[in-house]
Amino acid sequence: MKISNYTLLFDIENKEFFTYNTLSNALIEIDEETYSQLRRLQSDKTEFDCSLFDAELYKVLSDNNILTENEKDDFLLYKSIIWRQRQQNNSMHLTIAPTMDCCFKCHYCFERYKAKEHMSETVMNSIVKYVTSFKDLASLKLTWFGGEPLMAPYEIEAFDKKLKKEFSKTITSNIITTGFHINTEIIKILKNAGITSAQITLDGKKETHNKIKFVNDCDDVFEKFMRNVELLNDTAPDIEVVFRVNLTKENAGEYVDLYNYLMSRFKGRKNIAASPAFVMDRGASNLQSVDKSIFFNHKERSEYILNLTNKYHLDSPFIRYPKPFFYECAIRNNLAISFDAEGNAYKCWELIGNKEYMIGQINDNVQLTNINPKNLNRQNFGADPLDSPQCIRCKFLPICNGGCPIQRIENEFEGKNNCTCTPYKDYMEDFLKLHIALKKQGYQNY
Repeated sequence: MKISNYTLLFDIENKEFFTYNTLSNALIEIDEETYSQLRRLQSDKTEFDCSLFDAELYKVLSDNNILTENEKDDFLLYKSIIWRQRQQNNSMHLTIAPTMDCCFKCHYCFERYKAKEHMSETVMNSIVKYVTSFKDLASLKLTWFGGEPLMAPYEIEAFDKKLKKEFSKTITSNIITTGFHINTEIIKILKNAGITSAQITLDGKKETHNKIKFVNDCDDVFEKFMRNVELLNDTAPDIEVVFRVNLTKENAGEYVDLYNYLMSRFKGRKNIAASPAFVMDRGASNLQSVDKSIFFNHKERSEYILNLTNKYHLDSPFIRYPKPFFYECAIRNNLAISFDAEGNAYKCWELIGNKEYMIGQINDNVQLTNINPKNLNRQNFGADPLDSPQCIRCKFLPICNGGCPIQRIENEFEGKNNCTCTPYKDYMEDFLKLHIALKKQGYQNY
């Protein structure tokens, strides 16, 4: 037997002793003697006989993968799970941009890929036929994207009706929007389309946000966002709203005040949440004029997340108990696909509108034509963490999966230097200790 490569050992003030495994996701409290013994064995990196532990303890440690017979078998187990996920054919992730148009000109967005065209009925019909051509589909996850999707509300309504007429199985819908265009009529469309969650982007407190998102006919975009969300929550309280706050080092100091403001303003309302979103230096061509020193690196991001809870007692999705994904970003699966308003197909929604990264075009015969094999192969198979010696050796692989495939592809084929590692890396003990402390206080942060 050996200590698994995916096993971590840590203590809390030399009084409590724990072991955690990223493959099994087991967190186990152990006695000091066992902890010291496991530490020694882990340091020695030598094999040992199972008789070193009593039978009951050995069973617990081996069942939870703290101990392993062969580290290669552990990796192969993980690999087999990922491969099955890649090959599944009963669920599709479909992203639709009914328009690439947007009334804002955010410096970090796809500004140069804007187009005013709205999706035609011909393109809608082709996409619906494409979806329903996969006879084994049991469910569909639909994301409305843009541009600003709510600048094309009637296209959302029309597509939803066409899709539901032909596809009677489970559909889960969400939308990513600025929230600027929300009104009573649009809320009715969102409800009828079965949209259950809306991600709304903020760029800081009012003054900062309004410097980034502004239009000539609105003096206070931030306040309009707030009122629109109140209207949405009043009218459709079951639609979950998550404020995604884009953070750089320039506005990171605003997050605590903004979070407290949001929680106060929407106090007593259900399904309202906020989360930080870190702008990392991805070397995107449309950001070349921006001072990249304002972007977060891996270390700064992890420490900021921990500080939000440790110092300011704020909740965020990042402090949830770590769990193995055992699934990857959808682009690794053949059934994941995104379409822009013209029917151009992409594997990743971040690429929508940038025709340089198209994989093909939908046609009336339910086929993708003008296939770009380079883009398709890179996005399906390129920069695979399962082929990366660095990732294969990494003990965080089961809860990371190598990170964003597009960022990995940019690194390998475009000379970028994106950090694709999980925030847990190098800070796992800190996150686990935080989880334990919160659990003692009665919080179930799973």
